[in-house]
Amino acid sequence: MKTSLLAVLSSAVLFAAAPAGAQPGAQNDAPVKSANVDLDGDGKPDAVSLTPGADGKFTLKVGAATVQGNAAGNEVSGFTVVDLDTGDKWKELLVHSVGDVDDDHRFFLYGYDGKGVKPLGDVRALTEAKGNGIVLVDTWMGFWHRREKYALDRKAWKLNLVPQELYAVGVEATVKKSFPLAQSRTGSAVVANTAQGSKVQVLAASVAPKGDWDDVWYLVRSSSGLLGWVRGKALVEFTEGLPLAG
Repeated sequence: MKTSLLAVLSSAVLFAAAPAGAQPGAQNDAPVKSANVDLDGDGKPDAVSLTPGADGKFTLKVGAATVQGNAAGNEVSGFTVVDLDTGDKWKELLVHSVGDVDDDHRFFLYGYDGKGVKPLGDVRALTEAKGNGIVLVDTWMGFWHRREKYALDRKAWKLNLVPQELYAVGVEATVKKSFPLAQSRTGSAVVANTAQGSKVQVLAASVAPKGDWDDVWYLVRSSSGLLGWVRGKALVEFTEGLPLAG
């Protein structure tokens, strides 16, 4: 499986794509504190209200059902209505919480089954949601966006993260000082040394669960077509032309 994956990556030049816009009616719409909307598909509007509390806590009420939430100190600005799966009868609520910087923003998703309010999960952003039960979330990683996929499990009323071994990167850089490409992320053996002044393609990333982008391992294709791994700190230090920002 790993061999075939590397073969695919080595045969393609990937280019970074700008993050897709959010679904209409999602995180880019102005949030509200109250609304009447049919969430459970029974043809009758449900009274929805959101009451922010102290330290990021909030109360979400749909009809007679209530749920408590906690945005961990963020300001809770309100909710919008989304439809994660247009193939079923339900719509969802997206509670917006705003942090000091964009990376601290969180969005909390809730469903309503006609009896109770169901916490579906939370995401850092709602980058793309086309109504097929799939949510794509982009996180800025210094010079690329890590794209994660979440799938709605309607039976369990949960939005579940779909794991990826590697994340697509797709940027190009110029080597300003030669650096080695390791054969693996666990050993010290070197498959190639990049040539000063040559172009390299950063194809994919292996992200530690809580590591910052300096600690990420990157799969790089050299100008001679060889694949190997390099740490993020070395990649940034020994190349130029990466779309660094923020």
